[in-house]
Amino acid sequence: MFLSVIKLTSGAEIYRMAKTGCIAGLVGGFALFSSFFWIDNDVGVPFGTFYKVVGMLVGLDGLPAIIFGFFAHMLTAALIGTIFCICSTLHRLLNISGVAKGIIAGGVTGIQVFAIFFMPVSLFVMFPMLSDQVIGNSMVTSEQLQIAQILMGTSDQIMWGALILHVLYGSIMGLFASFMLYEDYSMKGKTKKEEKQKWEKTESEYWPST
Repeated sequence: MFLSVIKLTSGAEIYRMAKTGCIAGLVGGFALFSSFFWIDNDVGVPFGTFYKVVGMLVGLDGLPAIIFGFFAHMLTAALIGTIFCICSTLHRLLNISGVAKGIIAGGVTGIQVFAIFFMPVSLFVMFPMLSDQVIGNSMVTSEQLQIAQILMGTSDQIMWGALILHVLYGSIMGLFASFMLYEDYSMKGKTKKEEKQKWEKTESEYWPST
């Protein structure tokens, strides 16, 4: 019964979908590149602070932290896109069969990523680290202390903004994936139409109208 629900997909098909998803994920990631700088500006911290905080989680600081945060963001975006497109092959209901379905599925995926990964990392890793800086448990410069205070004071705004950006990322990823897979689902639709016409023609030959 399990095999009747899950589609058996060839290795070549999985590789092709993984490549499509990787590209779509990177497109979504690059599309949000400027949005992170918008958040930095909106909450009143220097450009690149979001990426810098990601780098600080692994002990980096300054420009190396920003560079690490950027590449971590793009790698995560590519990985999410890859998983998104591979999972779309598991069942016909998950197939990306049109632009609208791609956008909706991508948006839902963005919400799932926000809830499963971003929220736990932010609530249990990032904000506690910033809190330690604010209360003096970590040795930081006056600039880092000021940034940490701003980020802690705007945590709700950051979380809501991150949710919107995750949905936007997922929607862009799904949109681009649907563009790349257009030939697939348009061909399937054409094949189904031809099979239906052939069946109707055969039926009319065996069951002539009276």
